[in-house]
Amino acid sequence: MPPRGSSLDITQPFTVAQAVDEGWTRYALRTNRFRPVIHGVYISSAIPDTLVVRAKAAILVAPEYAVVSHESAARLWCPQGPKSATVHLSFSYHAFIKREEVRAHRFTYRLETAHRHGIPVTSPAMTFMHLAVRLELVDLVVFGDQLVKRGHITPADLVNYAENWEHHGRAAGLRAARLVRDGVDSAPETRLRLLITLAGLPEPTINHVMYRVDASIRYRIELVYGEILLAIEYDGRWHDEEAQKAYDEARRATLEREGWTFIVLRAEDLYETPDQTLLRIIDVLRSFGITVPNPELTDYRRHFSPILVA
Repeated sequence: MPPRGSSLDITQPFTVAQAVDEGWTRYALRTNRFRPVIHGVYISSAIPDTLVVRAKAAILVAPEYAVVSHESAARLWCPQGPKSATVHLSFSYHAFIKREEVRAHRFTYRLETAHRHGIPVTSPAMTFMHLAVRLELVDLVVFGDQLVKRGHITPADLVNYAENWEHHGRAAGLRAARLVRDGVDSAPETRLRLLITLAGLPEPTINHVMYRVDASIRYRIELVYGEILLAIEYDGRWHDEEAQKAYDEARRATLEREGWTFIVLRAEDLYETPDQTLLRIIDVLRSFGITVPNPELTDYRRHFSPILVA
């Protein structure tokens, strides 16, 4: 039972000092009723460990005007965003936090803020530019595509923001912003598109939609060279499910009868053998008479190095 008269909400992070002021003993905090979130901050053990909980705990012990930023803000905007075991907080003045679970970033300019889950976070565009000095190009574009997918920003607005950015990371952020696209469903699709375009190949159409005569959607295809009816698709693990596999096979068979050619890729094609995957795509493009530059003249391998060399 809570102490008589206590108004402490134990479903939200609280400090030891707050608990003691509300009549809880330090011994009670060490029982299985509670768990530590970060050093000096506790919560009911019934509450799962989430980034939202950890971010609230970090802000609770941080100097005033703390804003969740960098990877932490990215994950709050997009659950598939870049991960970090540390909660990142930013300040527009020289602030210090003595917590190993929290990292403070200090800036000389005003931070653009919004709120996610009741937490102050840097805006989507500012989060993107802050990460431009921390993420590789492909990972940053993946994040940008997901921001767009979730409706937080448009590609044009992101490019405009990067063009007007006057701080560290402008060049890297602008290059990535110019590669962000609308209509991308998943991170592997972004990576596949970038493998193609960073190697100098023509950029395929994203999320090509085929309609029935009544204007309803017949099929969606991830990447398409429409002029030659070439479709490139990434099959993740969920495509191994029997029902999905049967649907995929039937759909592709139907479209092949209509003149389409399919290149179907798996995780190993993208992550383990990108060179062979690229050559496979190039061979098909050239078989249709498409002029393809030599990928060896590009720097795509900086971003898509094979894991193993046979």
